[in-house]
Amino acid sequence: MSSNQDLFELVSGRMRFVLAAVFLLFLALIARIAYLQTAMHQQLITEGENRFERVLKISAQRGNILDRNGQILSTSTPVDSLAANPEVFCQSRNRWQELADTAGVDVQLVNERCSHYGDARFMYVLKGISPERAQQAIDLRVPGLEIRREYKRFFPGGPIGAQLIGLTNSNDRGQEGLELKFDDLLTGEEGIHRVLKDRIGRYVEAIDNPRTVRHGADLQISIDQRIQSLATQYLEDAVKKHKAAGGSIVLVKVPSGEIIAMVNAPQFNPNDRTTVTHGVLRNRVVTDAIEPGSLAKPFTIAMLLEEGRINPDTIVDTHPGEMHIGRNRIQDVRNYGELAVTDIVAKSSNVGTVKLALEVPFAKLHGALARVGFGDAASDLPGESAGFLPVRKRPIEHATMSFGYGFSATALQIARAYTVFATDGVLLDLTIEPKPAGYTAPGEPVFSPETAFQIRQMLRKVASQDGTASKAQISGYEVGGKTGTTHKLVDGSYRNKDYLSLFAGFGPISNPQFVGLVMIDEPRSKQYFGGAVAAPVFSRLMEDVMRIYDVRPDDLETLITDTATVARGGMG
Repeated sequence: MSSNQDLFELVSGRMRFVLAAVFLLFLALIARIAYLQTAMHQQLITEGENRFERVLKISAQRGNILDRNGQILSTSTPVDSLAANPEVFCQSRNRWQELADTAGVDVQLVNERCSHYGDARFMYVLKGISPERAQQAIDLRVPGLEIRREYKRFFPGGPIGAQLIGLTNSNDRGQEGLELKFDDLLTGEEGIHRVLKDRIGRYVEAIDNPRTVRHGADLQISIDQRIQSLATQYLEDAVKKHKAAGGSIVLVKVPSGEIIAMVNAPQFNPNDRTTVTHGVLRNRVVTDAIEPGSLAKPFTIAMLLEEGRINPDTIVDTHPGEMHIGRNRIQDVRNYGELAVTDIVAKSSNVGTVKLALEVPFAKLHGALARVGFGDAASDLPGESAGFLPVRKRPIEHATMSFGYGFSATALQIARAYTVFATDGVLLDLTIEPKPAGYTAPGEPVFSPETAFQIRQMLRKVASQDGTASKAQISGYEVGGKTGTTHKLVDGSYRNKDYLSLFAGFGPISNPQFVGLVMIDEPRSKQYFGGAVAAPVFSRLMEDVMRIYDVRPDDLETLITDTATVARGGMG
């Protein structure tokens, strides 16, 4: 009996212990639940949301760049990227080889990214692939893997005008050229979309859309891609033919001041970054300042005409084809003897130009060059140089500036300066924005209409059989212009065998509608004069421009009537 009593007491004691332990455990659980529901409540909610709620960014599509006719010059095409939640995806290493075989994922690179982004909530697995390829990867159902829609910049014209259009970086943001200048307009604003996902990254539910995506706006510019293509072809032909280092062409519409062509050589293809080499990104039409050489002579003569010092028939004795200012010699290519002012321009006589320029104070010459825009940027294009127009004091500096040495200007500045001769003496404001038909750009009157007309007729003779630019002629039209052949200034000194071959001109003479400049850098063939190297490029391009824009050929009767009107002093 006593032993049964002891056994009962032992069992009862153990039961009481177990019950007490269970009761205490229950109290602990209640306390823990209470703690979690009170002190830890907000933290648990946050952690839950962090685990299952995702904020997705919806990429904005970058706006297109269009030419004046609506042709696409630059556009963003949709591409997909494979992205992942590292916390889930990086635990699925056994599935990575499938991704490599299906979508071309680099397993070693993904492993490195998992090591680097292991504690993050987002990482890229593979960027910029086709939507079809991305979907094939998603169909494998690798935990944590997702598609992110993005855009890649594409340039349909390839290298044509690439220095002007520019580039974007890997994030589709402007990096060079117009892409950089108008980046804010083109970029837009990405959207935000909140969703719930399950443990392996599958969408469960859309929560809200706190910010709607705003795609970038299109940018239309005044460039005519048809003319750009032709200019590129003719420039490349000339560079190859004359074994040159490069070149540039710019073409401006008159009187709207629209830039309709701007190309450079050598080029690069923005669709292939391996073609981007040192210096090739520079838009040399606006970045490189050169000495204009003989292209400046018409401005010197125009200044003298305005001063009333000369007229087109004034005779200047250039014999014996050279002159000295102190120890410095100025010479012509040959002894022209006595020349009328018109022939000083047509023959490009340095001696005749200097003799006339020295008859007026230097301030007059400097003022005339400044009024046609030298020393000031011609537009607001990226990287544009203002050139250099210094104040000179010595007679030799006065002399050399009269025929285009001792100061510098960009190709665009020179083209703009020549608008004063293609108009009634008005220096036009240039623009990259397309303008409506009949638009006349604002501008500054520089020379009188009569002076502009007289210079126009002189430049007409330059482009005739009697001038230095007979190869600038166009069948059915009369054009005017000026040749230039300048020694290149490199590191403060001139190199005898390094030239710039130049031609600036306009057409048609009876009603100028286009002003253009051609520059060929360092021609290495037997020919290097502007009339032989640059003028033929101007002729080929301008002939096509006249045809494309359906410009009426010159009416000789109108030309004769206009000339008689000016002779009577009735130019308006």
